[in-house]
Amino acid sequence: MTGEGTPPVRERSSLPVGHRVLRPRGNDGWSLRFEVRPAVVTVILVVLLVSVVLASLVIGEFRITAADAVSTLLGNPPDRITDFFIYERRLPRALVAVVVGASLATSGAVFCALTRNPLASPDIIGVTQGASAGGAVVLLLLGGGLAQVAAGAVTGAVVTSGLIALLAWWRGLSGARLVLLGVALGAVASAIVAHLLARVFVASAVTAQTWLIGSLQGRGWSELRLPLLCLVLAGAVVWKQSANLRALALGDEVAVALGVRVGRTRALLLVAATLTAAFAVATAGPISFVALVAPHVARMLTRSDRVLPAALVGGLLLLVSDLVAQHAFALPVPVGVVTVVLGGLFFLGLLWREGRRG
Repeated sequence: MTGEGTPPVRERSSLPVGHRVLRPRGNDGWSLRFEVRPAVVTVILVVLLVSVVLASLVIGEFRITAADAVSTLLGNPPDRITDFFIYERRLPRALVAVVVGASLATSGAVFCALTRNPLASPDIIGVTQGASAGGAVVLLLLGGGLAQVAAGAVTGAVVTSGLIALLAWWRGLSGARLVLLGVALGAVASAIVAHLLARVFVASAVTAQTWLIGSLQGRGWSELRLPLLCLVLAGAVVWKQSANLRALALGDEVAVALGVRVGRTRALLLVAATLTAAFAVATAGPISFVALVAPHVARMLTRSDRVLPAALVGGLLLLVSDLVAQHAFALPVPVGVVTVVLGGLFFLGLLWREGRRG
């Protein structure tokens, strides 16, 4: 027997394991169903990300105390030089790192879900290489500045993705075909970049090589607007299509049976993921491994394919890598060098763990 105040247990028992429903007391107007583990991991990642952003404001040759940093953020800087270092140097660079990392990770998570291949990140399927080729053409052949290089990078990524989609659609847009075509076109784009670097003056090649490695040096508020706007718009598209994206991850036949318009949904998500990666590359160069590693780490932490945790991991990974690139060596190095090392160590760790299991 149950008392009058005992809540019914039927709703909880009918939920899958690890799911909960949030509903206000005495109000049946709305309810929110969520998974406990991804929600907890997301909250922890947000706290970690905010903490590392605050840490980035106080770390550097010019020392700033945590109290002065918080006071400056609240509008009461202790002096002009502290205000300058926080608002003109450290905060915009940290936010650019977070947005670029989140953009790359979002793109990687969407590509992995679309192709049902955990290795189908923009680095692997040619989008990043296409953006690199577009930026290199503008920088080395046309003599453009950073704004023109950004436009070239976006154009290169869009053209590469368009070719991948058109060639794959010719025989059916399957995940395996997307990956194979992307690898082939990425190799062609990398060959174009190598040819350009070999034919230009050494000074121009050094400048281009620094951008091609990936760097956040000198990035400020003006470089933050476009990637942030693209990330917000792409995030809205992914959120709107999240149910369809999960259905596509189960296979095209299952998605069609669930009423998903497979071609339209995949094309829409492909455009969103491509533009997100393109603007990230245009802002900071083709930073490697973030789009590939972040979805893996988020999947290991949440045991799900949610895009938001992957984006938070990507922002946190790139921000930490940038702090290491700035302060861990005698001279600052491009952040792309650090992400390559961390990505390589991560996958070596995965191989070692799989070997232990075997």
